[in-house]
Amino acid sequence: MPKQLKFLWLALVLPLMAQAAVEDKYKEGQDYQVLSNPVQTSVKKSQIEVAEVFWYGCPHCYTLEPIVARWKPSLEKDTRVVRTPGFFGPNIWKVHAQLYYTLETMIPEEKKLNEIHESIFAEIQNRNNRLGDVRAMGDFLQNRHGIDPKQFASFYNSFGVLNLMNQGGSKIKGYQLNGVPALVVDGRYVIEPRVGLENMPVIADFLIKKVRDERAAKAEPEAKQASQAKS
Repeated sequence: MPKQLKFLWLALVLPLMAQAAVEDKYKEGQDYQVLSNPVQTSVKKSQIEVAEVFWYGCPHCYTLEPIVARWKPSLEKDTRVVRTPGFFGPNIWKVHAQLYYTLETMIPEEKKLNEIHESIFAEIQNRNNRLGDVRAMGDFLQNRHGIDPKQFASFYNSFGVLNLMNQGGSKIKGYQLNGVPALVVDGRYVIEPRVGLENMPVIADFLIKKVRDERAAKAEPEAKQASQAKS
């Protein structure tokens, strides 16, 4: 092969090889799962949702929490992490899910909600206080955060919180999880802890980019058709 043609061939092939390497870095079925029936997200159409599925009684979820907290500031403005308490049946998981949705409803300030969320994890994981009923939760929240236990109990059993529980339960079923923690990107791509807790946000970054690329590829012909229709 002539030298000039060889360089031309390399110039054409190497970028394709590099792209293939990026695409093959994380594999479906090995590093993440793709849901055949996507779950509706709770963010704007222009945004990409990353659902962090957790249970307060799960030590791996407790370990993942600061990893996700460190990762969140690196995300672009189009990406939003939302917490989704996981529960499978009428047990302590469900009680803890209702606890989170109650606090999310009561406390609009994200910083305050994060503080209480972290302290609940620490109370259950480090002090072995299960917070297994409304009274135990109310006592803890009053002593640690000054929250009125009667107001908390009122919110806990409110229609709004029970509606969030129903919505959350439907999402958890749709995610087809084997357990928690999990990260679910765009309601379609599921990352579970077998890849390593530290790797979960890294794979999420890969999938977030994948979603962006998919949306851009879909938007390009739609924009072209709209332009042609106007002309």
